[in-house]
Amino acid sequence: MLLKFRKRAVIALVVLSLICASLCVTIGVYERREVDFEPRFTEPDTDNAFYYGDNVFNESGFGIPNCTAYAWGRVYELLGEKPHLCTGNAESWFEYNKVNGIYDYGLEPELGAVACFKNSSGGHVAVVEDIDNGVITFSNSAYLGREFYLTTASVDSLNPGQEGWSFQGYIYPASFTSKKLFINSNRRVSPLDGLNLRLHPSVGSEVLDTMPEKSEVFVTEVSRCGGYFWGKTTFGGKTGYCVIEYTESVF
Repeated sequence: MLLKFRKRAVIALVVLSLICASLCVTIGVYERREVDFEPRFTEPDTDNAFYYGDNVFNESGFGIPNCTAYAWGRVYELLGEKPHLCTGNAESWFEYNKVNGIYDYGLEPELGAVACFKNSSGGHVAVVEDIDNGVITFSNSAYLGREFYLTTASVDSLNPGQEGWSFQGYIYPASFTSKKLFINSNRRVSPLDGLNLRLHPSVGSEVLDTMPEKSEVFVTEVSRCGGYFWGKTTFGGKTGYCVIEYTESVF
């Protein structure tokens, strides 16, 4: 796991399992409902105010096509409020954020994170739209170039950008959880020591069984409780809940 530089407060939270279960919110059964993050794989319309009409770069005459105008607008869209990102050139974004202590930053890709690059002649910023099967997908725009395009890189890459660009790091405007919680799909247990199947979607709930690493389960429902997303599944004839973040997709 790559190092993150986080401003974290340690919060202790103990909730009785039955109370927690009653407070959980069901995300969806047999369908995917909006959670926190919806990836953008298509170009925004020109009447989209986040990217055009209400975009600070657009107002100053440096709108799309422009990587900074796009990334600023994309974060605006995700947050639902104007971000406190740098409004200067792309190569300034990472240091501006770091020096001013605005958002968390680090070297690990996360959904909605702004990837920052620089080279001898300028810089580039892009937004992480997807992290799946070891591949990061970024959405981009290019100054005086393409209005919108996608790029990919390996999660293991120390420089997840185009050749010749120097990677500075990621800016994390917020924590997002993917919509891609595969309801009605197969998942594989990731932890080496297995994963607990619990009676209720709560870390304090009774453990029904421990599913070994690489066990495959079928998720029929997803709920959020206690800061985790829980998948309802059946294993060894027992039906319960497991933390879905500790599983991976089976294709």
